[in-house]
Amino acid sequence: MDWLTDYFIQNEWRFKALHRAILLSAVWKQSSEHPLASSYRERDPSESLLWRFRIQRLKAEQIRDAMLMASEELDNRIGGPSINEAHPGRALYMKQFRNQNNSLLHAFDLGGGLKSVAVRNTTTTPTQSLIMINGEYVLSRAKKMAARLTHRYGSDARALIQEAVQRCWGRAPSTDEIKNAIAFLNVTKSSEEVDIALLTDFCHVLLNSNEFLYLD
Repeated sequence: MDWLTDYFIQNEWRFKALHRAILLSAVWKQSSEHPLASSYRERDPSESLLWRFRIQRLKAEQIRDAMLMASEELDNRIGGPSINEAHPGRALYMKQFRNQNNSLLHAFDLGGGLKSVAVRNTTTTPTQSLIMINGEYVLSRAKKMAARLTHRYGSDARALIQEAVQRCWGRAPSTDEIKNAIAFLNVTKSSEEVDIALLTDFCHVLLNSNEFLYLD
């Protein structure tokens, strides 16, 4: 492999230039929202002309790591020895066993590991929903997230909601979303205390949402 390493070193500037050209291109910076979407769909129903960014689901490892990031558990250190599935390190470093699959990762189309896969399958199955709704790993992340939010903000419901949505969706919640979340948490003027069980359910809902699982 020495010749390949030498080749990359000698041509590093070319790869950087190519990388820069891709990232600055109009295609790369496209949004999934398009002002002329309805008329463009009529002309190009298969969306083969790349007139908008196609919504994509996160990869299996990204879903796991994003949940750990939302619950503030992610160990983001780079390098080091392989980790077991219970460790909060990045999924990139997780040990893989042929006869002991991680149910969450394999449900979301993790490669088998026996051969190189250029493009992964992207399936939509009932098992994925069941694991996200009933899986112990996902529920544990919701519990951790709720506990950390409560520790930080106490009974400040609005702050709890804003932080939870920001962590899961990468944006601030709208006025209607805050109103609906307060109703869900059953917070009233006479009782501003936030129930930890309801907050856990709220975090669980956020982690199961399309806005969390899909790149828009």
